[in-house]
Parts: sequence; structure tokens; C-alpha cells
Amino acid sequence: MADKVSSKILADAEKQVAEITAEFAEVKSRFQAELDAKKKEYAQETARLVEAEKERIRREILSEARLQARRMILEAKHEMIRESLKESRETFTKSKKYKDLLEKIVTESGKDSVILLSSKDKDTLPYPWAKKADEANISGGVIIRKGSKDSNFSIDAAVESLGEALTLELAKILFEEHPVKPAGEKMD
Repeated sequence: MADKVSSKILADAEKQVAEITAEFAEVKSRFQAELDAKKKEYAQETARLVEAEKERIRREILSEARLQARRMILEAKHEMIRESLKESRETFTKSKKYKDLLEKIVTESGKDSVILLSSKDKDTLPYPWAKKADEANISGGVIIRKGSKDSNFSIDAAVESLGEALTLELAKILFEEHPVKPAGEKMD
């Protein structure tokens, strides 16, 4: 009889072990399915975040490139304006009108005036007063000195007094008809 009881206890224990093992396998399978679902969800979220970060970085790089392009265009425009002013000065100072204008200014200034010219004008102007003139650090034009008062008719003073208005007008002439926009931007 003890064998029967032992056998019964052993059979019940084996049955419980089998039930627990089956329940464990079911719970394990359910947890594994949940874990796999979470892994997939996290992988998708990670991929979405990576794509979002890539897009943010792409936009940042594109924005910086556009800004750099605008800076380069603006610097090129400023250089063109400087070159245009320089060429205009050179063209004007080589013209007969320039020589006639200087002659008129000097003649009207009177005999007691001190004449100041650029070294280039002092050497190239065909007037006797030009050879006697003092040199001034100007790109062209004339400065008339009467006593302690200077009347500055230099090209430098004219450009400076016109300042921004001249630059804006020159920019308008150079760039308004054909505005330049960086690649990728729509024209208005």
C-alpha cells in the first residue's frame, strides 16, 4: 500500500510538474510575444527618430548653405559696386569734362588759393596751376584752401557725401533687372 500511495503522490507530482511546465511555457510564449512586439515598436520608433534627426540635420545644412550662398552673393555684389565706382572714377578722371571742371573750379577760386591735387592729376593735367599745386591724398578732384578753410571738391568727398544713396542707386542699376537668388529658391 505504501507503494500505491507513493505512486499516487509521484503521479500527482508529475501531473503538477506537467501543468506548471505547460503554464510556464504559455506565460513564456506570451511574454516573448510581448517582448517581440515591444522590440518591433522600439525599432520603429528608433527608425522614426533617426529619420527625423536626419531631416533636421539636412534642413540645418541646407539652411547654412543658403545663408553662405547669400553671403557670397552679397559680397560679390559689394565687390561689383566697388569695382563700378572705381571704374567710374577712372573713366571720369580721364574725360575732358573732368579737366574742364577742375579748370573752372580753380579759376573761380581766385589767385590767393592753395590748390591741392592727387599726385596723378598733378603729373597729368596740362595746366600751369596743376604743376604748382600741392599734393593731397585723394583719388581725384581738387581741394581749394583759402587761409584755414578747405573747400573739398575731391571725388572721394563727392562719393562719401552721396554715400548710401549712391551705393543704392548703383545697386539698383546693376542688380534690379536681373535679381540673383541662390539655387533652390523660387523667384518672386
